[in-house]
Amino acid sequence: MKTPPLVITRAIISIGLLATSTANAAFIIEANNLPGRRGEGNFAYTGASGTAASYSTASPGQLPATTDTPTPTFFTLGHAYGGNGAADEYTFTYSPATDSDNQSFAAGTLYNSLGASPDLTSTGLTGGAAGTYNVYRIHPSAPNVSGGNTTYQVSVNSTLVLTEIIDQNAADISTGRNMGRWEMIGSVDLLNASDSVSVTMTPDTSSFVSMRASGIMFEYAAQIPEASSTVLLGLAAGLLLRRRRG
Repeated sequence: MKTPPLVITRAIISIGLLATSTANAAFIIEANNLPGRRGEGNFAYTGASGTAASYSTASPGQLPATTDTPTPTFFTLGHAYGGNGAADEYTFTYSPATDSDNQSFAAGTLYNSLGASPDLTSTGLTGGAAGTYNVYRIHPSAPNVSGGNTTYQVSVNSTLVLTEIIDQNAADISTGRNMGRWEMIGSVDLLNASDSVSVTMTPDTSSFVSMRASGIMFEYAAQIPEASSTVLLGLAAGLLLRRRRG
Protein backbone atom coordinates (compact mmCIF):
# COMPACT_ATOMS: atom_id res chain seq x y z
CA MET A 1 0.00 0.00 0.00
CA LYS A 2 1.43 3.35 -1.04
CA THR A 3 1.32 6.38 1.20
CA PRO A 4 0.24 9.46 -0.82
CA PRO A 5 2.58 12.47 -0.74
CA LEU A 6 -0.26 14.53 0.75
CA VAL A 7 -0.40 12.21 3.77
CA ILE A 8 3.34 12.62 4.29
CA THR A 9 3.01 16.40 4.11
CA ARG A 10 0.10 16.42 6.55
CA ALA A 11 2.02 14.17 8.94
CA ILE A 12 4.97 16.54 8.97
CA ILE A 13 2.68 19.54 9.52
CA SER A 14 0.96 17.70 12.36
CA ILE A 15 4.29 17.07 14.07
CA GLY A 16 5.05 20.78 13.81
CA LEU A 17 1.70 21.68 15.34
CA LEU A 18 2.19 19.21 18.16
CA ALA A 19 5.54 20.80 18.92
CA THR A 20 3.89 24.18 19.62
CA SER A 21 1.32 24.35 22.36
CA THR A 22 -1.72 26.58 21.91
CA ALA A 23 -1.86 27.66 25.56
CA ASN A 24 -0.48 31.07 26.46
CA ALA A 25 1.65 31.30 29.53
CA ALA A 26 4.95 32.27 31.15
CA PHE A 27 6.78 31.95 34.44
CA ILE A 28 7.18 35.21 36.35
CA ILE A 29 9.34 35.75 39.43
CA GLU A 30 8.33 38.83 41.39
CA ALA A 31 11.04 40.64 43.33
CA ASN A 32 9.08 41.50 46.45
CA ASN A 33 7.95 40.10 49.77
CA LEU A 34 4.20 40.41 49.23
CA PRO A 35 2.04 37.39 50.15
CA GLY A 36 1.11 35.19 47.19
CA ARG A 37 3.65 36.71 44.86
CA ARG A 38 4.40 34.91 41.60
CA GLY A 39 7.47 32.71 41.67
CA GLU A 40 7.74 32.84 45.44
CA GLY A 41 10.93 31.09 46.48
CA ASN A 42 12.68 31.73 43.15
CA PHE A 43 13.94 35.20 44.10
CA ALA A 44 16.79 35.77 46.54
CA TYR A 45 18.76 38.72 47.84
CA THR A 46 22.39 37.99 48.58
CA GLY A 47 24.09 40.31 51.03
CA ALA A 48 26.73 40.07 53.70
CA SER A 49 25.81 38.17 56.89
CA GLY A 50 22.24 37.35 55.86
CA THR A 51 21.20 40.92 55.20
CA ALA A 52 18.14 41.69 53.07
CA ALA A 53 16.87 43.91 50.30
CA SER A 54 14.42 46.71 50.92
CA TYR A 55 10.92 46.34 49.50
CA SER A 56 8.18 48.71 48.40
CA THR A 57 4.58 48.19 47.36
CA ALA A 58 4.70 51.51 45.51
CA SER A 59 5.10 51.45 41.75
CA PRO A 60 6.83 54.63 40.55
CA GLY A 61 6.67 55.43 36.86
CA GLN A 62 3.17 54.05 36.25
CA LEU A 63 3.88 50.41 36.82
CA PRO A 64 1.69 48.83 35.62
CA ALA A 65 1.87 50.95 32.48
CA THR A 66 -1.78 51.99 32.29
CA THR A 67 -1.22 54.36 29.37
CA ASP A 68 -0.22 51.66 26.88
CA THR A 69 -2.60 50.79 24.05
CA PRO A 70 -3.88 48.14 23.60
CA THR A 71 -4.24 47.35 27.28
CA PRO A 72 -1.19 45.32 28.33
CA THR A 73 -1.27 42.44 30.76
CA PHE A 74 0.50 44.25 33.53
CA PHE A 75 -0.48 43.84 37.14
CA THR A 76 0.30 45.38 40.47
CA LEU A 77 3.94 44.69 41.26
CA GLY A 78 5.87 45.62 44.34
CA HIS A 79 9.61 45.75 43.91
CA ALA A 80 12.96 45.34 45.61
CA TYR A 81 15.42 48.20 45.82
CA GLY A 82 18.94 48.44 47.13
CA GLY A 83 19.75 46.49 50.24
CA ASN A 84 21.68 46.65 53.45
CA GLY A 85 24.55 44.40 52.50
CA ALA A 86 28.12 45.24 51.57
CA ALA A 87 27.48 43.89 48.06
CA ASP A 88 23.90 43.89 46.76
CA GLU A 89 22.90 41.02 44.48
CA TYR A 90 19.48 39.79 43.34
CA THR A 91 19.11 36.28 41.93
CA PHE A 92 16.17 34.76 40.03
CA THR A 93 16.17 31.03 39.22
CA TYR A 94 14.01 28.94 36.88
CA SER A 95 13.83 25.35 35.62
CA PRO A 96 11.08 24.20 33.21
CA ALA A 97 10.87 20.77 34.87
CA THR A 98 9.97 22.12 38.30
CA ASP A 99 8.52 25.60 37.70
CA SER A 100 5.11 25.45 36.05
CA ASP A 101 3.92 28.55 34.20
CA ASN A 102 2.21 30.89 36.65
CA GLN A 103 0.85 33.64 34.39
CA SER A 104 -1.55 33.30 31.44
CA PHE A 105 -1.42 35.67 28.48
CA ALA A 106 -3.57 36.03 25.40
CA ALA A 107 -1.62 35.36 22.21
CA GLY A 108 0.12 38.49 20.94
CA THR A 109 -0.21 40.33 24.24
CA LEU A 110 1.74 43.58 24.23
CA TYR A 111 4.70 43.55 26.60
CA ASN A 112 6.38 46.72 25.40
CA SER A 113 5.70 49.14 22.56
CA LEU A 114 9.20 50.00 21.34
CA GLY A 115 8.39 52.79 18.91
CA ALA A 116 10.62 52.37 15.86
CA SER A 117 11.54 48.82 16.86
CA PRO A 118 9.19 45.80 16.71
CA ASP A 119 6.85 45.61 19.67
CA LEU A 120 7.51 42.91 22.25
CA THR A 121 4.56 40.53 22.45
CA SER A 122 3.79 37.14 23.98
CA THR A 123 4.72 34.03 22.02
CA GLY A 124 1.52 32.21 22.89
CA LEU A 125 3.44 29.08 23.92
CA THR A 126 3.57 27.13 27.17
CA GLY A 127 6.83 26.24 28.93
CA GLY A 128 7.81 23.13 30.80
CA ALA A 129 9.94 21.51 28.12
CA ALA A 130 13.39 21.85 26.61
CA GLY A 131 13.66 24.66 24.10
CA THR A 132 14.51 28.31 23.54
CA TYR A 133 13.25 30.69 26.23
CA ASN A 134 13.00 34.47 26.08
CA VAL A 135 14.16 36.19 29.26
CA TYR A 136 12.51 39.49 30.23
CA ARG A 137 13.15 41.99 33.00
CA ILE A 138 11.01 44.75 34.48
CA HIS A 139 11.75 47.50 36.98
CA PRO A 140 10.02 50.74 37.98
CA SER A 141 10.88 53.91 36.17
CA ALA A 142 12.46 56.16 38.82
CA PRO A 143 15.32 58.70 38.69
CA ASN A 144 16.97 57.95 42.03
CA VAL A 145 18.94 54.72 41.47
CA SER A 146 22.29 55.59 43.04
CA GLY A 147 24.37 52.45 42.46
CA GLY A 148 25.53 53.29 38.94
CA ASN A 149 24.81 50.86 36.12
CA THR A 150 22.92 47.63 36.77
CA THR A 151 24.35 44.41 35.34
CA TYR A 152 22.16 41.43 34.43
CA GLN A 153 23.97 38.10 34.01
CA VAL A 154 22.05 35.11 32.64
CA SER A 155 23.54 31.66 33.28
CA VAL A 156 22.43 28.17 32.19
CA ASN A 157 23.56 25.40 34.54
CA SER A 158 25.97 27.90 36.14
CA THR A 159 27.57 28.81 32.77
CA LEU A 160 27.29 32.50 31.84
CA VAL A 161 25.56 32.95 28.46
CA LEU A 162 24.20 36.53 28.44
CA THR A 163 25.17 39.86 29.96
CA GLU A 164 23.31 43.17 29.81
CA ILE A 165 24.36 46.43 31.44
CA ILE A 166 21.85 49.27 31.76
CA ASP A 167 21.43 52.64 33.43
CA GLN A 168 18.10 52.26 35.24
CA ASN A 169 17.79 56.06 35.52
CA ALA A 170 17.93 56.66 31.76
CA ALA A 171 14.31 56.61 30.60
CA ASP A 172 13.96 56.65 26.82
CA ILE A 173 10.36 56.84 25.62
CA SER A 174 11.35 56.55 21.94
CA THR A 175 12.75 53.04 22.43
CA GLY A 176 10.57 51.99 25.36
CA ARG A 177 13.56 51.52 27.65
CA ASN A 178 13.34 51.86 31.42
CA MET A 179 9.70 52.90 31.35
CA GLY A 180 8.20 50.27 33.65
CA ARG A 181 7.58 47.78 30.82
CA TRP A 182 8.88 44.30 30.12
CA GLU A 183 12.21 44.47 28.30
CA MET A 184 13.93 41.43 26.81
CA ILE A 185 17.44 40.62 28.03
CA GLY A 186 17.83 37.89 25.40
CA SER A 187 17.12 34.23 24.67
CA VAL A 188 18.65 31.05 26.05
CA ASP A 189 18.61 27.44 24.85
CA LEU A 190 17.72 24.83 27.45
CA LEU A 191 18.63 21.42 26.01
CA ASN A 192 16.82 19.58 28.82
CA ALA A 193 13.73 20.44 30.83
CA SER A 194 15.78 19.87 33.96
CA ASP A 195 18.27 22.61 33.01
CA SER A 196 18.42 25.58 35.36
CA VAL A 197 18.66 29.20 34.25
CA SER A 198 19.46 32.06 36.61
CA VAL A 199 19.45 35.84 36.29
CA THR A 200 21.74 37.73 38.64
CA MET A 201 21.49 41.49 39.13
CA THR A 202 24.32 43.55 40.58
CA PRO A 203 24.98 47.32 40.75
CA ASP A 204 28.29 49.08 40.22
CA THR A 205 28.22 50.03 43.89
CA SER A 206 25.91 49.06 46.74
CA SER A 207 23.81 51.88 48.21
CA PHE A 208 20.39 52.55 49.72
CA VAL A 209 18.84 52.45 46.21
CA SER A 210 21.61 50.65 44.37
CA MET A 211 19.18 49.17 41.83
CA ARG A 212 15.51 48.31 41.42
CA ALA A 213 13.74 45.11 40.33
CA SER A 214 10.07 44.27 39.88
CA GLY A 215 10.55 40.89 38.29
CA ILE A 216 12.00 38.52 35.71
CA MET A 217 9.92 36.50 33.22
CA PHE A 218 10.77 33.32 31.30
CA GLU A 219 8.64 32.49 28.24
CA TYR A 220 8.96 29.50 25.94
CA ALA A 221 9.74 30.68 22.41
CA ALA A 222 10.63 27.66 20.21
CA GLN A 223 12.04 24.18 20.04
CA ILE A 224 15.80 23.86 19.74
CA PRO A 225 16.24 23.94 15.91
CA GLU A 226 18.50 20.88 15.73
CA ALA A 227 16.08 18.75 17.73
CA SER A 228 12.99 19.71 15.73
CA SER A 229 14.79 19.28 12.39
CA THR A 230 15.91 15.78 13.37
CA VAL A 231 12.37 14.75 14.30
CA LEU A 232 10.85 16.06 11.06
CA LEU A 233 13.53 14.59 8.84
CA GLY A 234 13.24 11.24 10.58
CA LEU A 235 9.46 11.16 10.13
CA ALA A 236 9.67 12.16 6.48
CA ALA A 237 12.35 9.56 5.75
CA GLY A 238 10.35 6.84 7.48
CA LEU A 239 7.15 7.62 5.56
CA LEU A 240 8.99 7.86 2.24
CA LEU A 241 10.68 4.49 2.86
CA ARG A 242 7.32 2.94 3.70
CA ARG A 243 5.86 4.37 0.50
CA ARG A 244 8.65 2.94 -1.63
CA ARG A 245 8.32 -0.50 -0.06
CA GLY A 246 4.58 -0.43 -0.57
